[in-house]
Amino acid sequence: MTYLPDPYKIKDIKTFTKDVKLFKVKCKLNPKPGQFIEVSVPGIGECPLASCSYNKDYLDLLTKNAGNVTSAIFKLDKNDSILIRGPYGKGLPIKELENNNLIMIAGGTGIAPVTSIIDYIEKNRKDFKEVFIYFGFRDENNILLKDKIKDWKKKFKMHIGLSEDNKSSEYEKGFIQEIIEKHKPKTEKTIALLCGPEIMMDVVTKELNKLGLKNDKIYWSMERRMECGFGSCGRCQIQDLYVCKDGPVFRYDILKPKLENETSANEVKE
Repeated sequence: MTYLPDPYKIKDIKTFTKDVKLFKVKCKLNPKPGQFIEVSVPGIGECPLASCSYNKDYLDLLTKNAGNVTSAIFKLDKNDSILIRGPYGKGLPIKELENNNLIMIAGGTGIAPVTSIIDYIEKNRKDFKEVFIYFGFRDENNILLKDKIKDWKKKFKMHIGLSEDNKSSEYEKGFIQEIIEKHKPKTEKTIALLCGPEIMMDVVTKELNKLGLKNDKIYWSMERRMECGFGSCGRCQIQDLYVCKDGPVFRYDILKPKLENETSANEVKE
């Protein structure tokens, strides 16, 4: 277990929107798909970020300016050092995914951990069957990783949904579940990986259930609940599960009753 951060040099910075940037960091950490790391800025604090790459020479960090730490990270420049500890979490169950069709669904910056598994698939393509990708964004101006998406469209069955954009000529208007309903994926010998707001994952899971995919073939990434990284603070706890230690990826049939019990307990407290 790594408790102390090490400094790494920022190799490149790419700006997508006013509050989303991609930091390419030179390092050999290479987290497993679905794992996360802790990024810190001295005097400010630290925050968990999901790995957005699978590469032995660099680490991509898709970062949204949403607090004190990420605001400080946004002020860093190319060739500056950034402090990182980790990686943490178990990540995705790669062996269970092999020899299956895969459905990958994400919204907004939730595409980060999904990108890491896509990178892995590209390097190990023979181990997987058909790949269906569904990404959702607010509008065309908020589409992230456009260069990668352009490349993935040539290799996989990919669809983009824009929830608030009627003007785009290249991408469809609609929420992710509507795009899935319109462009149905295969559900036999198939596993789905979801990442994004929990309300989005809930709606999408119901749509996948309608198409015949059972909850034991659906995985949720709970990366938005991550905090300290080694189960000390308890903020990511869901009943007897710790997102940072047991996840952040969970099979939904195991996770679902714990989320329901958590909701019931909160309602009793209120």
